Amino acid sequence: MRIDRDVTVPTRDGTPIVIDVFRPDGEQPVPVIASMGPYGKDVHWPERYPMYELVDQGDHMVWETPNPEWWTERGYAVVRADARGTGKSAGRLDVFSRKDAEDFYDVIEWCGVQPWSTGKVASSGISWYAMMGWHVAALQPPHLAAVVAWEGCTDFYREWGRQGGIYTNATESWWQRQIIPQLNGAGHASMPDDLRSHELLDDWYRERTVDLAKVRVPVLSAGNWGSIHLHLRGNIEGWLDAASEHKWLVVHVGSHIDPYYADWAKDLQLRFLQRFLGGDQTAMDGIPPVRLAIRRGHDVEWRDEKNWPLPRTQWRQLYLGQKELGWHQPAEDRAPYPATFDFTATERLELTGPLALRLWVSYIADDLDVFVQLEQYDADGQRIPAIGPGGAATPVPMGIGWLRASHRKLDPERTLPHRPWHSHDEIQPLEPGVPTLLAVEIWPTSITLGPGQRLQLRVQADDDNMGLLAHNDLDDRKSGHGATIHLGGDYASHLYVPVIPN
Repeated sequence: MRIDRDVTVPTRDGTPIVIDVFRPDGEQPVPVIASMGPYGKDVHWPERYPMYELVDQGDHMVWETPNPEWWTERGYAVVRADARGTGKSAGRLDVFSRKDAEDFYDVIEWCGVQPWSTGKVASSGISWYAMMGWHVAALQPPHLAAVVAWEGCTDFYREWGRQGGIYTNATESWWQRQIIPQLNGAGHASMPDDLRSHELLDDWYRERTVDLAKVRVPVLSAGNWGSIHLHLRGNIEGWLDAASEHKWLVVHVGSHIDPYYADWAKDLQLRFLQRFLGGDQTAMDGIPPVRLAIRRGHDVEWRDEKNWPLPRTQWRQLYLGQKELGWHQPAEDRAPYPATFDFTATERLELTGPLALRLWVSYIADDLDVFVQLEQYDADGQRIPAIGPGGAATPVPMGIGWLRASHRKLDPERTLPHRPWHSHDEIQPLEPGVPTLLAVEIWPTSITLGPGQRLQLRVQADDDNMGLLAHNDLDDRKSGHGATIHLGGDYASHLYVPVIPN
């Protein structure tokens, strides 16, 4: 393997981006896998991120990026770039701005014309690197031939900055621990400050949201059922709305890191890149458009599908009653908020797909935040948690959703029964004491209940049980303790669920 470190790539405004190039020995041109991010191209994984065990061994492993040794052995060059204003790259960091994407565009185009390159370049990586892949694909650089987007969001407002309109203050610890140490002193915009100062979906957010109609290169989009804090929705919506002729969706389980480096995942990535960078027209034969890890209690069963949501889905309503969920609408009633509702399966029941909660509430004040969580319990009453971003040691709910009541306005063109689409373009205060319908989007899930197992719906006034992922900024929160949930009759609050027939 040849290594060229600290190579300078000029960008369109003259600001240099600094990269490392790893490529196979020999003079034969090879396809290129590129990534650009703010975590430090020179920071060896064990020295910087001890919270995750090094899952793919190597002296050149860097957080969330492809392993150069593994890929160069298979005939690919690997390029890692420091984002503007971080590591060794000059300029001012302004995360996910147009300039960020243009820099990556310029790096890709530089890679595409080097004598050691075939002119075919792919973007690949986890999280930030996946998001940059979506963004640069929308700019359509001529030498970009494919994108591997592994757990990376596409809608910066709904999936990261303001989930349900509520400030995602987990950004602050991430910013301090992972971004600040890599800033090179040239100045930067503060992402936490920007998020705080932009409550509504304005041009600042639109600049940082991918125009998926312009994504036309082949895409391999990989999501994680347990990545309910940030990425899952983006991988699925990205796959749905990308204009690409060739696109695949995989939804797996596991930590935020391990699956990308697993043997099955590297084999899939290799086949994908061989098809679109290596010219092997048969490399993706037999790979279905959608491949899902269906959750069966503590286990999973891989299943191939043709579309999403699953075409055979039977959409049904589970109605909220006094502490229970049921298929039949109850008489008109009320329940205190927050509240918990349980459904016990009498036969096997699979719920795979997006969900929505239609919740009628009234409150003495003009706003409140709603936090929705889905949990599964076995027949003995033991919780069956989902695997969270940190692995099995960080369990998370099986499903999650959020909504600030004043952000309840829906976009009628994009709203679907199973996926409310909130406009987030104006504040609509509650009228105190008046029952009001809130359509809460619940991110997609896969839950299989056996006979005697229980699905629990938690309608909460906070999500403090989420630890570092909680929305608990005291200056932003709209407490709803003491509100009323309306049930049955004209106010039939219900959970809209995707039932998959056996």
